[in-house]
Amino acid sequence: MIAMQYRFRLPTSFDTGIIERRIRDSGHLLDNFPGLLLKAWCYSPGNDILTGSEPLYAPVYLWQDSPGITTFLQSAGFQKLTSDFGWPRIDYWPVLDYQPGRSLRQSAFARREIIPIAPYSDLTRITDGLAQSPEITRIVAWDIQHWRRFCFELSARPFDELPDSERYRVGHLSLPAV
Repeated sequence: MIAMQYRFRLPTSFDTGIIERRIRDSGHLLDNFPGLLLKAWCYSPGNDILTGSEPLYAPVYLWQDSPGITTFLQSAGFQKLTSDFGWPRIDYWPVLDYQPGRSLRQSAFARREIIPIAPYSDLTRITDGLAQSPEITRIVAWDIQHWRRFCFELSARPFDELPDSERYRVGHLSLPAV
């Protein structure tokens, strides 16, 4: 599995209603997308006590494998995104662990944490110390180019703020059919 995210920092004066409408109008288009296990349509409206002060559009994807990513990046939907918001830097990480929570389909909030991996660490212990709630969905991956751990969580309830984390609202979840 591969986790992927691109982030658009938006001006503080940006009307995030545009993002919310985009999600409402287009979110369903990636439901059942080939190779896509999960897309969290994440955003932060800015000055939001539950997410943060910076307006962002920052969807997170969980792909089964690279052919799904290729199909998506070559799609008309991605072409529309780049024409509307610009050419993004896309981060992607090999997934170490994916734990879908019981309330995955009700997720309304997300949190992303990226922390450095110390040189010469025991790489078998990268996921150690991450407490798991059965209600929370978690994706843990690693950036082996920059030696960082990526932890992305989804919940029906807001998250507390952690150092080195970003918090988002989730406007839609694209998932395979059950």
